[in-house]
Amino acid sequence: MDNIQKLFGIRVQALRKGLALTQLELAEMADLSLQYSGEIERGRGNPSLKTLHALAGAFHISLSELLEVEHEALSIKEIEKKTLKLLNSASPHNKKVLYRILISLER
Repeated sequence: MDNIQKLFGIRVQALRKGLALTQLELAEMADLSLQYSGEIERGRGNPSLKTLHALAGAFHISLSELLEVEHEALSIKEIEKKTLKLLNSASPHNKKVLYRILISLER
């Protein structure tokens, strides 16, 4: 696995952008300095458990969800392969649901 700090930084940045937050807004929500928040996103910070908990709280997710960094290391080919495997094993109803989700993302 790649550098865990780098993967975690990518995860934090993706979560922040997914909520349309600026680095400053996230830093304030997690009671961190803007500089340290940026260091975490660049994979240079080594956050403590207290900081991880604060970040999870700022994102309104569990600590375990925050630490799900494995998918950040996947290549596009790996993502496509895993996605097709999930789609092929889904029930007909779930395939329809997944299709509607994908269509909504296309807009």
